[in-house]
Amino acid sequence: MPRGNVKSPLDRLLAARGSVSSGELADALGVSRQAAHAQLKRAVAAGILRAVGAGRAARYEPVVPTFTYAIAGSAEDRILADVEQRLPALRKLGDPTHRAFHYAFSEMVNNALDHSGGRRVEVRVAIEPKRVVFEVVDDGVGAFERVRSVRGLASHVEAAADVTKGKITTMPEQHSGEGIFFTSKVALRFELHANGHVLIVDQPRDDVAILAKPDASRGTRVHVEIARPPAERLVDVFAAHTKDHEFVRTRTVVRLFGLGTDFVSRSEARRLLSGLERFGEVLVDFRGVPGIGQGFADEIFRVWANAHPEVALLSVEMNDDVRFFVERAIRARERAR
Repeated sequence: MPRGNVKSPLDRLLAARGSVSSGELADALGVSRQAAHAQLKRAVAAGILRAVGAGRAARYEPVVPTFTYAIAGSAEDRILADVEQRLPALRKLGDPTHRAFHYAFSEMVNNALDHSGGRRVEVRVAIEPKRVVFEVVDDGVGAFERVRSVRGLASHVEAAADVTKGKITTMPEQHSGEGIFFTSKVALRFELHANGHVLIVDQPRDDVAILAKPDASRGTRVHVEIARPPAERLVDVFAAHTKDHEFVRTRTVVRLFGLGTDFVSRSEARRLLSGLERFGEVLVDFRGVPGIGQGFADEIFRVWANAHPEVALLSVEMNDDVRFFVERAIRARERAR
């Protein structure tokens, strides 16, 4: 059977499941398991796939090209140029996919070079029918430890939550802190693994999460998935958070900044608010928050709002209990005018 007749079903299976068995490929092609197994063995011999497991239980997954660079003396544009030379298909992605990949890849590699404190950076790139996936892995101190130590935070969870705001950087004299924020908006899925935790931004679900994920390895691993084509052009992603060419709009997800499910203390509010004075408009997202206390609401919507009248605070995804305390604090501020 010509290879062209095999490639499309195999690619569809890999895109949907990440790996494939000889039985699954046989069903998709309408051939015997032996014939499908022979096709998979040829793909393994060609370096396209690798086998995981043995015998009838074996599954086959794509071999992801991996390239390693010394951090000292490297620059993100040179690494990008080298990867595109080794993987010419990247240059054929076409706009807007290539533009989104170029931006996100450059930003994440630059972060590893400038912030990790490591010696080596490893990049992996997979070009799939419906998406481009890349990872940037360094052997440094870990992104959350870097943010925690520089900003004087109490934990890696606080550091991960801080990163979601945008404009958070450990090198303000050289960086704007916007790279992770906008990369996570461009991507279908964004994952930042470091220091035993993972920050996940899932755009189709409009969801952000911080999870404990114990890992003995050092450094940071960034995983980025970009749709082919992206749902939005890169310029439109920036425009949605920009006014007069300045990054002014952000969203802060309340449930990332507390020790429990209810938010009652002023200290929790201050953690959430730190750095938000840099913006002109802040969307305060209460999704998944069952309740808040008077002190928490008062600190945000009266005390902080009075101190920063130039920042518009907009609240969304509130249940009735949350809305009561938010509106109470807002009215207290208005009465004091």
